[in-house]
Amino acid sequence: MGGGARISKAPGSLIGRDDDLEYITAFVDQAAVSGGALLLSGEAGVGKTVLLDAAAAHAENAGSRVLRAAGAEFESTVSFAGLNQLLHPLLGQARGLSAAYRRALAVALGVRAGSSPDQLMLSNAALALLVQATGATGSGPVLVVVDDLPWLDRASAVVLGVVARRLAGSRFGFLAVSRSGEDGFFDRGGLPVHEVLPLSQARR
Repeated sequence: MGGGARISKAPGSLIGRDDDLEYITAFVDQAAVSGGALLLSGEAGVGKTVLLDAAAAHAENAGSRVLRAAGAEFESTVSFAGLNQLLHPLLGQARGLSAAYRRALAVALGVRAGSSPDQLMLSNAALALLVQATGATGSGPVLVVVDDLPWLDRASAVVLGVVARRLAGSRFGFLAVSRSGEDGFFDRGGLPVHEVLPLSQARR
């Protein structure tokens, strides 16, 4: 792993996960420089969320801004609920975007009335906002962290699926977790996946 900040580990909570931590924190460090996406997959209860929390702590210690969202069953039918969790803190920086992008974001995030924006327009607007947040006037590198990906609403999952494939050359990372074989509306095709194995099978 590179020269990034050391990862914080709760005592006893990550025993046997050194290889997973090394892989994930190396991804976080790389994404802060040149962008990228990584999906963590594994069985229920295997410890994916603990690894996600550790990665977020590592990113914050290294100077990145962390934006978080979590899919929830009760919000899975609410369009753009997940996107609202992620992007609402950045709306103050939308002034630097085009009027069309600002409108698409404002409508999708529920701060302006209007017809639902075109998905590609909204995806490009979301990506532009996130990349802008990493610029000279922003907060440095940004890591988006999404837990319980299968419960993300369809509209948010589609937008984030587009965004996750367009991060090369940015300082923006996308890290999400889901159960093995259960990705909901998020299309993970072509994206790198790290399988989190049960401790009985994981390398120490």
